[in-house]
Amino acid sequence: MSPRVLLVRDGLEGAAPWITQVLREAGMNVRTITGADLAEAAPSDVLLLHIPDRQAAEACWALHRQGHRSVIAVSGSPSSKECIQLLNAGADYYLDAWLPAAELVARVRVVLRFTAWLDERSAIASTAS
Repeated sequence: MSPRVLLVRDGLEGAAPWITQVLREAGMNVRTITGADLAEAAPSDVLLLHIPDRQAAEACWALHRQGHRSVIAVSGSPSSKECIQLLNAGADYYLDAWLPAAELVARVRVVLRFTAWLDERSAIASTAS
């Protein structure tokens, strides 16, 4: 089964079509929505979105509570300060929207592998108890 990837295009209007195309060509099931549709969206394996500076921590934790497995903060103009802030706020990963295609796919796959590893560790722990 291909990973369920949800991309929120708000704040990424220029990059969203390209990101969607690259990830689909890599075999991922990508759905693109607006921020207004996010509350009603089914949980995803990976959620990619631009997270505004204000209330970043609340946004990240709310997305996890909605059932999104991994939250990847995406920026069209990345900075080290923004990266640190969003990772500390609860984002699982941080990406530059304009990475080379192969690197974008590889980085999303890293997040998917880490999530699968955590699932495996959790299953082992629960059977050991």
